[in-house]
Amino acid sequence: MIPVYDAKRQLKQYRREFNSAIEKVLASGNFILGPYVSRFEKEFAQYLNVKYAVGVASGTDALLLSLLSLDIKHGDEVIMPANSYPTAFAVAAAGARPKLVDIDSYFNLDADKLEKAVTSKTRAVIPVHMYGRTADMEKIISIAEKHKLPVIEDCAQAHGGQYRGKKVGTIGNIGCFSFYPTKNLGAFGDGGMVTTDNRELYRKIRRLRLYGEEERYKSMLLGRISRLDELQAAVLNVKLKYLDQWNERRRRIAEIYETSLKDCPCRLPRPGTLDHIYHLYVIRTAQRNRLKNYLAGKGIATAIHYPLPVHLVFSFKYLGYRKGDFPESEKAAAEILTLPMFPELKDQEVKQVALSIRNFFLKK
Repeated sequence: MIPVYDAKRQLKQYRREFNSAIEKVLASGNFILGPYVSRFEKEFAQYLNVKYAVGVASGTDALLLSLLSLDIKHGDEVIMPANSYPTAFAVAAAGARPKLVDIDSYFNLDADKLEKAVTSKTRAVIPVHMYGRTADMEKIISIAEKHKLPVIEDCAQAHGGQYRGKKVGTIGNIGCFSFYPTKNLGAFGDGGMVTTDNRELYRKIRRLRLYGEEERYKSMLLGRISRLDELQAAVLNVKLKYLDQWNERRRRIAEIYETSLKDCPCRLPRPGTLDHIYHLYVIRTAQRNRLKNYLAGKGIATAIHYPLPVHLVFSFKYLGYRKGDFPESEKAAAEILTLPMFPELKDQEVKQVALSIRNFFLKK
């Protein structure tokens, strides 16, 4: 079976470095908010060229704490793309209402439809760099600034991606990252990071992740517990130095897919440069379900990210949207298929996936 993602291959290749880092944490006896978290926060901030970084428990928590730091509250609206299933849960957890906007041809928030979604209740905008392709940040920032709205970048799928020379997570007011194991920079469990150049937001988010404390047992606001642990930080410290190399490998895999599938009757991701780091390689075809089953029969795993847009998810029925409200997101959800994509994927495996797709369309 050719998997969509396989953590074991990376683990095998870098096991000595991982084991060494983990052993050092175990020897220290310090597992929460210690020197490895501090070091990773510093090095990740330096990598992005941003002033501040705060390690938290997950990407969802990164979004949630960012919203809380901006005093987002019950009844406020937060604009986000209609296809970003995970993002919606962070907005709802903050007590806010996800205000959905349809997507563009890159699967990102359609900046041309953003301004119409702004109301007197809008308090923030969350563009999501979906699948590793950056959103149209120039236009989004321009509209947000016009309406005095903070921009929170959801970078969960775009570690190391760039937009016009700036790394994602440094373009808006706040950047939010997930270190879920399958990410381009993934931990051995959950983890997240918030980045910003704003000192006041940085200080507030640091307090929010630990009971709202300015110092131990001196809570200054109602916070919660959301901490990146030492073991995950140690692993991420090892991985960070390889991130650009791994992203370049993903681009090489994407090139093989592009070359091999260019004549197939399916829509491929637009060829990307530094603005696309191919967290996922997602194609589109009206025959998605048949193709998925065909590939499974050939020993090739695929996935769907995501099978339903937010407004059609049962738990978000309360938003009051109906089928047809976001046609581009709905059509994409019915046609998208995620192909195998991770740095350790072999060229021959990529070509085998592509050949099987070609044979499907040629009815072989």
